[in-house]
Amino acid sequence: LPPPPSPSLARKTMLRVSARALAPMVTRVFPRLMSGGATRVSFDGAERASLFRDIFEEGAPMWASMLKLAAKAKPASATNRILDLGCGPGEPACFFAANYSGASVLATDMAQSMVDLAKQRAEAKGLSNLECMLLDMQDQSPIADSSVDLVIGQMSYMFVPDKPLALAETFRVLKPGGVLVANVWKDINIADMAGGILEQVTGPPKGAPTGPNPMGPLSLSDASLFDGLLRDAGFELTGEHNFIGSVRFELGPATAEKTFKIAALPIWDKLDEFEADGTFPGAWASAKAAFPKISAPYTDSAGVVQADGSYRIAV
Repeated sequence: LPPPPSPSLARKTMLRVSARALAPMVTRVFPRLMSGGATRVSFDGAERASLFRDIFEEGAPMWASMLKLAAKAKPASATNRILDLGCGPGEPACFFAANYSGASVLATDMAQSMVDLAKQRAEAKGLSNLECMLLDMQDQSPIADSSVDLVIGQMSYMFVPDKPLALAETFRVLKPGGVLVANVWKDINIADMAGGILEQVTGPPKGAPTGPNPMGPLSLSDASLFDGLLRDAGFELTGEHNFIGSVRFELGPATAEKTFKIAALPIWDKLDEFEADGTFPGAWASAKAAFPKISAPYTDSAGVVQADGSYRIAV
């Protein structure tokens, strides 16, 4: 393999790799609450994966922003291989595969249900340059050193237990001059909704808030924290870094059970656990009964529950 480039040759665009890495997800998850312990909830399972797929299409503006920023540093003519880490039901892998038609794209996720949905999406779109794989972001060993031109991460790094390891692995697989484009939540009010529902089941949390769940959607909401992790992994940041955007998700009619289940995705496993161990018998029924009150501040005049969020793209 070629030696690392000298600092003087370090690229000045989009988190380009300036040296070779020295160090070599559990299922994609949401937290129990915005703050507190490192409780995780899996998106694995057919029903949850399907619910997530139904709303994630509204994240398309984020994919478009990622593509626009990526193209400034890695145009299609200079990109042969793209890796999507935590692709969920197949995005932005499919979006990039369509726009980088000459590149091979590998869509990966830790949840088999998500990988299956990504395969279906790629087939439906006729994307012959996209493959899907089950992969842990913390162990990208199936991918060779310095073999990827562009890595994309759509709301995935926040949920990884060992973020430094995941970033070190990402750095390792990127070629010198490779590019990482990753977005994270700055804020997202579905976490507030889920936390409010859970509080109606369990009662108010004891003690003062402890900050964002370290494996939750807001775990990298502090820009300085993520910036530090990126620099520690060997990435250099540029003028395009920390692009800010916003997005809105329509969860559905406030009276629909499906809407309640989408809002409960972050606490799904915890509610199951409460019922299974008898801590809070009837937890699901209590949560459902609480939903109209909790969702009211997020419901528009037409009775549709809206989830707003702002995101930051590491560029």
